[in-house]
Amino acid sequence: MNCAECRERLVAGLEGLLKEPERQSLVDHLKVCQTCRAEFKGLQTLRQRLVGDGKTLAQSSVEDEVMDRILREKNVRLKSAVQAGTGLGIRRLIMKSTVVKVAVAAAVVLACGAARFLWSGTDSGVALADVLAKVGQIRALTYQMDSRTKVTVPGMASMEMDMKMTWLIADDYGMRLDGTTADAKTGQVVAEHRVYLLPGQKTMLMLEPAKKQYARMVLDETLFQEKRKETNDPRMMIQQLLGCRYEDLGRKTLDGIEVQGFQSTDPALVGGKGDADVKVWVDTKTRLPVRVDAKMRMEGQMEMEYTIHDFQWDVAVRADEFAPVIPPDYKPSLADGAKAVAPTERGAIEGLRFCVEFTGEYPQALDLSGVMSIMQDFMKSETPVAKKYQQEVAQMKSQEEQLAKSMEISQPIQSLTMFYMTLSQQHKEPVYHGKVVQPGDVAQVLLRWKTGANEYRVIFADLHAETVNADTLAKLEAALPQ
Repeated sequence: MNCAECRERLVAGLEGLLKEPERQSLVDHLKVCQTCRAEFKGLQTLRQRLVGDGKTLAQSSVEDEVMDRILREKNVRLKSAVQAGTGLGIRRLIMKSTVVKVAVAAAVVLACGAARFLWSGTDSGVALADVLAKVGQIRALTYQMDSRTKVTVPGMASMEMDMKMTWLIADDYGMRLDGTTADAKTGQVVAEHRVYLLPGQKTMLMLEPAKKQYARMVLDETLFQEKRKETNDPRMMIQQLLGCRYEDLGRKTLDGIEVQGFQSTDPALVGGKGDADVKVWVDTKTRLPVRVDAKMRMEGQMEMEYTIHDFQWDVAVRADEFAPVIPPDYKPSLADGAKAVAPTERGAIEGLRFCVEFTGEYPQALDLSGVMSIMQDFMKSETPVAKKYQQEVAQMKSQEEQLAKSMEISQPIQSLTMFYMTLSQQHKEPVYHGKVVQPGDVAQVLLRWKTGANEYRVIFADLHAETVNADTLAKLEAALPQ
């Protein structure tokens, strides 16, 4: 267990809520980490003062209520928020250039992953912890999401796509999405899809009725949870909101309901690489969300605007609603059996190695504009490995097959950039030195991020990784080329 994981579990450990393996792991970490041990002792002292010595409070029930509120608030604020996404992305980008098509498609995938909620918080007069407790009791719900996404590529006309989605979520069965994607300028529907996320099988299945195709993807536990976040499940959203910096908008009437509003414009909502404006409206009587409005702009190349509405809570569901049936006349699409992209350290190293093999150097940047450049360089590179894959792409019969093949080949790049964006969104202070570091130098810091109070993880130019303290990191970075 590292420091970040430890801090997520301090309050639960104090309250005796951890299972034995987690409890023991927490105890072992506290034995060796002075910083986390000091934080834990501080929480113990706080509890003793408020509960054990709170004699100025006349009624013990009031003491318990106050302590529960503080601990709930403390718990969620210690947790690193990672996003609640904008759905499963744009399915069609009508362009003539395969190079641009691949670059934009990769950018859309990454932007949709990056444009999830990230909060980094302050306090409010409204008991949002009560809202979290309320939504946490919900076992099944449904809601709708309407979004518009605009992608701008230098030298090309911008593209705008509209998506309409209906989500049905049940803790016992899984998640189901029914959605359409349309060209925002013409209104023409370019894709229809039904998507299932099945927890028992750790599988995602997409059906495309118009094309009579299907695609299946097997996910590990980490990737399955990432896909869950992309559903905009409001229960996860409120938990993240509690750890945020936000503004209380006060009360108003919305569609005949008295609501309390909360707004965040924290750039961290888009990984610090753009602008965001998100408003969440909660029914003051039921303490349940009724609407979410959001606008996000990333690096001047991606703009999103969406509304989540028509929430229905504790709806009755049936198991057969989450049991996908593939009609006998459906055929597997090109995406069937594709590997999922995991934002992990290992995936990042594989992505960096991929860049060296295909272009001979590390990418200049790992943000959204950087991945656009990487993808275009990949399609034009003269290295032997790149030419081999370019020939494979050229042999595909259609542009759709070329796009699918290119996206399959370039998955390591997606894993690398998603990992970097995730670090930014988790406030782990990632720094990338690709502009000055050359491949193979064992002593040069290529990418680093914070993992504890005095602890950093470093990927070096020869692509080995180490954990170092702040003093060692300072010396290493001082030796970087200017």
